[in-house]
Amino acid sequence: MQKLLKDFLASPERPDDTMGYHKLCGFLFSIACSPELIKPSEWMPLIFSEQDPGYSSLDQAKDVTGAIFELYNKINEQVSERKVQLPDDCRITEEAADNFGGPLGQWSAGFVSGHSWLIESWDAYTPDELDEELGSCIMVLSYFADLKLAEAYRKKASNKDITADNMAQTVVELFSTAMINYARLGYSIYTVLSESRGQNQPYINDQKTGRNEPCPCGSGKKYKHCCLH
Repeated sequence: MQKLLKDFLASPERPDDTMGYHKLCGFLFSIACSPELIKPSEWMPLIFSEQDPGYSSLDQAKDVTGAIFELYNKINEQVSERKVQLPDDCRITEEAADNFGGPLGQWSAGFVSGHSWLIESWDAYTPDELDEELGSCIMVLSYFADLKLAEAYRKKASNKDITADNMAQTVVELFSTAMINYARLGYSIYTVLSESRGQNQPYINDQKTGRNEPCPCGSGKKYKHCCLH
């Protein structure tokens, strides 16, 4: 299923600015860590830059949508169980600077897209005493998304003499811990909020969408008139 999703996202037939697979993984990680429950109808359209995904058939629509939910559910489970990790094929390269533009860089770009989209929730619900820890996590997880951003981080570093290569190597060493801490922060805030509101646990898609139900892509149309069409 995940190979099918990778191939679908990478196809030139997809809309401009469609997320690639590794960018999608970073994006879904940020969604799963959100302090508030985010429904698929809200985040699904962003995968395809709020454009028609261009499904060629009913079977393709079902398979791709199912693969997206499968990936989201897997990441969401990792977050809830405190066992977060990068995708198996998103390896950190031995030469730290080479991660820019590679799978890790794409993952980081997806994380930036998701966190930026959710920034109001984080600002609203993150206790002041956790701001510094959250900021550190964001810096590490977003570092390889863009060279200019990385350079801006380096200039703000407490060690003014640190080189770009040394900074990148430090970020690599902190990456796994930053993922764990970011997930812990988001899930902890979510748990407190959900308990106070009597809210259900994070959304898990384990049912097929009915023909007359709203389409999971978030278009607002009935499934039979959208991705099922």
